[in-house]
Amino acid sequence: MFNWLSNITDHAQHLTRRLHHLLAPPGATCLTCGTRAILSSIYPGICPRCVKQIPWIRSIRCLRCGRGVGCPDCARLHMQNRSFNLNRSAVQYNTLMKEWIGMYKFRGHERYAPLLTALLIQAFQAMSEEQNSALAKEPPAPVAHPATHAHKPVDASSYPPHPRALTNAHAYPRAATQRPLSLPLQTKPQWRPDAVTYVPVSSERLAERGFNQAERLAAGLATAFRLPIVDLLQRQINTTKQSFKSRGERIETMKNAFSINRDGMQLIEELYRGFHLPTQKGMSHAKPIQILLIDDIYTTGSTLDACGRVILNAGFSMDLPVEIFTLTLARS
Repeated sequence: MFNWLSNITDHAQHLTRRLHHLLAPPGATCLTCGTRAILSSIYPGICPRCVKQIPWIRSIRCLRCGRGVGCPDCARLHMQNRSFNLNRSAVQYNTLMKEWIGMYKFRGHERYAPLLTALLIQAFQAMSEEQNSALAKEPPAPVAHPATHAHKPVDASSYPPHPRALTNAHAYPRAATQRPLSLPLQTKPQWRPDAVTYVPVSSERLAERGFNQAERLAAGLATAFRLPIVDLLQRQINTTKQSFKSRGERIETMKNAFSINRDGMQLIEELYRGFHLPTQKGMSHAKPIQILLIDDIYTTGSTLDACGRVILNAGFSMDLPVEIFTLTLARS
């Protein structure tokens, strides 16, 4: 009798689950809002409604830092000699992005990693197209150039561009250096960084989180575009959370916060020597090696500037011409 009742109960539960499955909306549960829907094939884990809420930086008003609104920082005289040529960011750092990044960065939700990397990949594609257009029109700008508030806004109506190269974006290998694949000859100048690196975290922060989010983003981007990724920097001191500090405090804190990883710099030198044959006396200098520096959030740019300055100084000491471009997930 008991077995008979148990079998009826199990059968009823099975029918209930089947009915719930048939009546439920198709698809899977959205990572960010919890809605059940057909998820995006481009932005892993989220529904079309959440895709529409991504706060892309669609119009760049500051050509130096990539901000979509007025930028008083880049208009300051002492900010005109930053170590990086320019920065570009994927999205505005609004409440939604703060939540997404926080879920991954502070709460360890690994499922956010492919989504955030996909956003960074879109920004890199737009950055590449912008640089290609600039190369087709005029020579590359020097490292230090005038404040950007006087420049005209970038025509970025197609920003972000149509997604490409997302096939391998979800792989996250540890940072390692590899030779770039040989590229076919191009009839037009094509911008492509020679190597990718990232802002390091302190040993204390690494032990606390278990990973470096900037390293993960850099690895995902490098994998998608087959770029060599190099461990160039190390953080000498734990600077504590920058989000609670004023602009002046951030800049002061970043002084002497980073040092160069000599092994990484030697690998950069090997890449450079491989790209450029020795120049003959009297000939123009070879093209500088271009390094793409990755971080998750750009606020004042003090962290990226400090990292870039350490790399430039190391390159100078080795008689190695270096240019630095920076790319971040979000811009505050």
